[in-house]
Amino acid sequence: MPRDDRPSALPIDAFGDGGFRIADQRHEGDLLIVGAQRHDWSTPDGAQALAPSDFSVFLTSAETPDMVVLGTGARLTHPPAEVRRAFREARIGLEVLDTATACRTYNLLAGEGRRIGAALIAI
Repeated sequence: MPRDDRPSALPIDAFGDGGFRIADQRHEGDLLIVGAQRHDWSTPDGAQALAPSDFSVFLTSAETPDMVVLGTGARLTHPPAEVRRAFREARIGLEVLDTATACRTYNLLAGEGRRIGAALIAI
């Protein structure tokens, strides 16, 4: 079987109190995880106000993930239809969950070696 040369996904060690612990480092606020990189993410109005441009790191990247797990905070809140449409058109799966469930799902899929990304609103 050929070796996968993609960077390893970063593990989410913990979450809460307004941030996350990723690979043993604290990250305050909302977060995007793309492969082995994490990026600050600003979602001042929550999941209902998201736009496709908020996900450009996934939608326009040369190495798009197969799926992005979107954690919408303490409660599951669906993003606008245009966000879901942008992911469909890019042929990237979008799984929308509350942030706690999104972190667990991300870790599970990353542990299976899946090409997974995460967009997480801090709780």
